[in-house]
Amino acid sequence: MKLNRKFLVAGLLVAVIAVPLLIKATRGDSSKEVDIAVAAEQDIRPTILASGVLAYLEEVNLTSELVAKVRDIHVAEGDTVQKGQLLLTLDPETYRNAIEREQASRRQGVISIERQRLALALAEKRLVRGDELFKRKMIGQSEYDDLRNARDLARVELRSSEEALRRADAVLSEAGEQLQKTDIRSPIAGTIVSLPIKVGETAIPSTNALAGANLMKIADTSAIQAELKVDEADIARIVVGQDVDVYATAFPETALKGKVQRIALAPTLENQARAYEVIALIKPPKDLELRSGMSARADIFLGSGDARLAVPVEAVGTDEKEDGRSERFAWVERDGVARRIVVKVGLSDDRWEGITAGLKSGDRVITGPARTLRGLVDGDRVRERPADAKGKDEDEDAESGAE
Repeated sequence: MKLNRKFLVAGLLVAVIAVPLLIKATRGDSSKEVDIAVAAEQDIRPTILASGVLAYLEEVNLTSELVAKVRDIHVAEGDTVQKGQLLLTLDPETYRNAIEREQASRRQGVISIERQRLALALAEKRLVRGDELFKRKMIGQSEYDDLRNARDLARVELRSSEEALRRADAVLSEAGEQLQKTDIRSPIAGTIVSLPIKVGETAIPSTNALAGANLMKIADTSAIQAELKVDEADIARIVVGQDVDVYATAFPETALKGKVQRIALAPTLENQARAYEVIALIKPPKDLELRSGMSARADIFLGSGDARLAVPVEAVGTDEKEDGRSERFAWVERDGVARRIVVKVGLSDDRWEGITAGLKSGDRVITGPARTLRGLVDGDRVRERPADAKGKDEDEDAESGAE
């Protein structure tokens, strides 16, 4: 019995010493498999997504300033025209008749002035003779006053006729301008992109969408711009000169390079949301037939795109503190052990997160798998898993997320 008791005590002592050593050894071998990326300088280009339409840089909607029938159209849709070229002729007869009428009125004014000048000359001669007679007391004061009054009245009548002639000249000049406006000429060099009016229809001076109000549209098709809508939450980060990639709906795989040219100061209200118009001037390839009115989306690039220290976005986590502050952190593998490092982030895009403090170039940052990152504890032993195991784990993560 004493011998059995000795063996039992010895066994307990061995168990007390061996079990902790066994557990420690077992933990040391059960390191977690993780994905690792090296912190290095990357070209970070964050973007803001916007949508809008394409428009020619210079477009002119021609409207008539007169009410007249269209007599001749000298161009067709798609024609290239030069500045000052005759495009369309309105019926000029009404305005020619107005000129003839005003010319006749002017001639009457000239005749009236000649008559008033003769009347004034006669009145002045009578006043001179009357002055001599009055000095000799051959006529009375009343007769002398009548002669002087007749001379003054003749002067007034002459001035009135001269003013009437100047008015006639002004009306005649206006009538001439109206006649010139029956010839519609191109204000710019460009292409006829729209020609809704037809010969025989009546052109009317109106800015409303009425029949006859719009004669034609001319555009400089050599330059095109994107009229984009940017949400008010993002507009503060947009500045003139930023690079833009525009994707027209007709050419969704082709990036049209451009730059921000103008930013609206006042917002527009669309579906209870405020947005600002941003104009981006683009340089389309010659082999693309872009047209005004095409819908488009755009990526507006923020920053210069210079290389800076960065890690994959999935490597940086966020920890919400009780006081409302948020702390950004990353897991770094050092000598086979995971270490939690607090970091400060800068610019980021869809792939890279810029790091301004906490990491240095060459640090081995743990990027996944996502399930392993969520359960990682500072001090856990880790090892990089084989590349062929990453795809399988990503599929499992996707299925887990779907469930």
